[in-house]
Amino acid sequence: MSNQKWTEGLSDERITVLMAPFKNRSVNEVNYDNKMKFWKNTIVSECDCRHRCSFSVNELKTWFLIKGRSPLCLLTVVEDMFREGTIKSQSNFEQMMSQNNSNWSTWAVNTLVKSPLSWSVGRIKESILTPPAIEEKSEYVVLRLVENQANELFNIISVNDQSQILFMDDIQKRLNKMWNADVSMTTTELIVHSLEIRNKVFVERGEHLVTNKTLVKIASGDKDVEPISELEKNFFKLKETEKILIGEISNMDFEKESLVKEAKSYIAKNMKPIALTYLRKKKEIEKRIEKQLKSLDNVQSLISRIEESKYNAEVLQSYAHGLAALKLSSKDSGLTIDNVDETMAELAEVIDEHKDMQSAMGSLVDVKQKYNEQELEDELADLLSKDEPAVSNTGKYHIPDLPSVPDNSLEGEELDLDRRFQLLREH
Repeated sequence: MSNQKWTEGLSDERITVLMAPFKNRSVNEVNYDNKMKFWKNTIVSECDCRHRCSFSVNELKTWFLIKGRSPLCLLTVVEDMFREGTIKSQSNFEQMMSQNNSNWSTWAVNTLVKSPLSWSVGRIKESILTPPAIEEKSEYVVLRLVENQANELFNIISVNDQSQILFMDDIQKRLNKMWNADVSMTTTELIVHSLEIRNKVFVERGEHLVTNKTLVKIASGDKDVEPISELEKNFFKLKETEKILIGEISNMDFEKESLVKEAKSYIAKNMKPIALTYLRKKKEIEKRIEKQLKSLDNVQSLISRIEESKYNAEVLQSYAHGLAALKLSSKDSGLTIDNVDETMAELAEVIDEHKDMQSAMGSLVDVKQKYNEQELEDELADLLSKDEPAVSNTGKYHIPDLPSVPDNSLEGEELDLDRRFQLLREH
């Protein structure tokens, strides 16, 4: 496929210079470096536009065709990119192992700075005298580009709260949808491998339900990925079995509806024997659907129980964390059974003492004096006798002073009344 975009804004003379082989750098260092920089940027940009992270020299020749001619300087450019460490052969890249406790920036520094620098220092003489052996058919990975693409993919497929397992084919479909382009399996595997190097995915190749399927476990958020456990494998198989059963039931249901339509069409044509044949097939399919539905129900029941057990385990773990926190809180505050009993006993004692003090203070306030009741009555009678008005000398009666206060007996009261009547008669 020919792509002319890289020539936009360039004059024919400039294009001719760019298509030509490199001259000795000592002749014109500025032109040599500018041309080298142009082709490096153009190669990386073209890979990005094609949603590729690798290329071969033979592919580059087809990408930059002009009137049936390819640039004659591409091999020199690729050799320089390889020498400075911006690209790595696909075989070497695939052999790179994961780095524990590494992150994106650490991987970039190790891959794009430290490794190329160490390589260049150790091989500088050999590189000057003998250019690196670049095979035109071999694939070379653009390290910075594969890092960016892997970062973009991870941001889409990573789940914050839990890890997930996918087939490599499913990841390829995600890339196709993400870029709205047909992404090759080679590119998909290279992007996934770059995530594997960063401990963001765990790749397990082997037979899982379908032959030659590769499982990919994606880490959650900023956490490093853990290997796929047996429980996760079995649970993943159940989920895939569920998908397969649902697909088969859907297909059989569609086939059953087709048989019914065929039977109706033959009935309309008054060809009942053939219509009965289609109805018999429909019955057989219904039996198969019933069996598959029972299998699906069993699989979904197992999935539900496994998910429920995970939830129960999480709840139990939450209880354990809460219990540990409560024990630690009690320990830090010094709260124990003995301390509580002792405090409550002291509190009861203080309350009793307070009640006794209140009782004592109430008795002191009651300062009533006890007097002789008889003396009070005598004094009251004396006061009453002094307040009685005297009779004048004009012949009006004079009421004598009242006698002493009698006692409370009935006999005393009768005697007192007789004496008063006697005095009245005398006057």
